[in-house]
Amino acid sequence: MIIANYIRPWAKGWGTFAGFFSRDDLGERRQIDMAETVDRTRNTTEMRRSAMDFPRRLDRARNLSDLAEIGKRAVEAAMGRSHQWVAGDTMEDALHVAREVNARGLDALINHLGEHHRDKAPVEATSQEYVRLLAAMRSNGIRGGVSLKPTQFGLLLGREYALSQILPVLDEAKKDGRTVWLDMESVPTTDDAIWICERLLERHDQVGICLQANLKRTSGDLERLLRAGARIRLVKGAYKESPDVALQSRAEIDRAYLAHLETLFTRARDFAVATHDDRMVARTLELAKAHPTPFDFAMLQGVRDPLERELIGKGQRVEKYISYGPKWLPYFSRRLREWPRDILVMVRSFVGG
Repeated sequence: MIIANYIRPWAKGWGTFAGFFSRDDLGERRQIDMAETVDRTRNTTEMRRSAMDFPRRLDRARNLSDLAEIGKRAVEAAMGRSHQWVAGDTMEDALHVAREVNARGLDALINHLGEHHRDKAPVEATSQEYVRLLAAMRSNGIRGGVSLKPTQFGLLLGREYALSQILPVLDEAKKDGRTVWLDMESVPTTDDAIWICERLLERHDQVGICLQANLKRTSGDLERLLRAGARIRLVKGAYKESPDVALQSRAEIDRAYLAHLETLFTRARDFAVATHDDRMVARTLELAKAHPTPFDFAMLQGVRDPLERELIGKGQRVEKYISYGPKWLPYFSRRLREWPRDILVMVRSFVGG
């Protein structure tokens, strides 16, 4: 097949790509915890099998649809998607992981994957999905809240429309006092996301929003949102932004993160520290000794589970960010765009060695 012949040279490098994820000489040898070794080994074995079988399946591809499916399966195998960083395609998959998370003493923060909707039909379907999700969390006794992306709710169609689609989710969350979190997206959406957060806070005091330490505007946004009474989830930032709006070096971003962290401990009523970085965790624990402000650690599914257990053992609150749905690729791509040391944490948690 002509298309297969065109792609085959790339396929020869697939084994090398998979090998990157499965070898143990990844450079930086910090003492990073390795959890669920058997499951990680199983995922690595499946990935290697996929790598070896990829050229053979490529030969059998008959059309573009076949090639797309082969590519999708190959990427899933490389990511270790099953049982790793995404719960699965369905709500029940997410609830299953949430039950396990709750049993380990963590709260669940569930996100239905999807973003940048420009038509009303998928937006309204998303709103209904979150309402059903919250009802299912209630009936299943799941502890935790939900986290959603404004562009998933039609922000690109207008912020008033997006707010109207989020309000049914907020009303459902209010029934049992759950927090509704807004994930922060790229810079062009930031002002509208903050506006939506402020409108939601007028109806429910358990509303949170993610702020990105890499953005130069975050200090001002943090002051504004603290005055409004929002909960803050502090992250380093996973979106690629230009130097005029965002810090570019890891050292600068780390300094900004630590500065915002101190502001949260002295000014916030409750917040979340979203990090897998040992230095940020250590500084958080130091600040917690000096300030009684309640907070959570927030961590991604499939990353540094032993650290979570250690923190729970120390009496810390930890919440697990659990994503589900078929639209997983943009989410994972942002993880890979994060700085090399953060990628290293994720890769090594995957290979278990």
